[in-house]
Amino acid sequence: MNVLSAREAFRDIPEIQVVSSLPAWICLRIAPEMKLRSVVVNFFRAYMHSVSEELCDQLCTAMDELLGNALEHGCTHEPKCGCELTYIRTSRMILLQIRDAGPGFDLNGVAHAAVNNPPDNPLRHAEARARLGMRPGGFGILLVKQIADDLIYNEQGNEVVLVKYL
Repeated sequence: MNVLSAREAFRDIPEIQVVSSLPAWICLRIAPEMKLRSVVVNFFRAYMHSVSEELCDQLCTAMDELLGNALEHGCTHEPKCGCELTYIRTSRMILLQIRDAGPGFDLNGVAHAAVNNPPDNPLRHAEARARLGMRPGGFGILLVKQIADDLIYNEQGNEVVLVKYL
């Protein structure tokens, strides 16, 4: 299978700057446009052809969610900055790091996310989302936690690292 390098794949997309295009280390700076989310995820879906289809689907789902959060929430505060996505692959793991220029958030303080629901009330976040006038949802981080072997946010909450062991 002939897979394009990141530099080749994004050559004609000025909103995506390729910082590194090494096979084991890809780093992209992505303009704060939601339409770019699917472009990036689709590239990685083809790029990760050497892992199982199931693992590729899981990692692309996680990437889509985390990148979407960065673009939707983090970039709303710094619309000119966008975000940075780094993909690192070793023989034992795949690491995704996503950072946005926003002020961040406290993972424990988001009542509108399912990740903070108590076991006896698995839909509590839906009530919070309705009160805030938000669209239905809020399951993304919980889903990503199920996919990742490690999911670590920085103290500020504007950078996340996902590790998946192979």
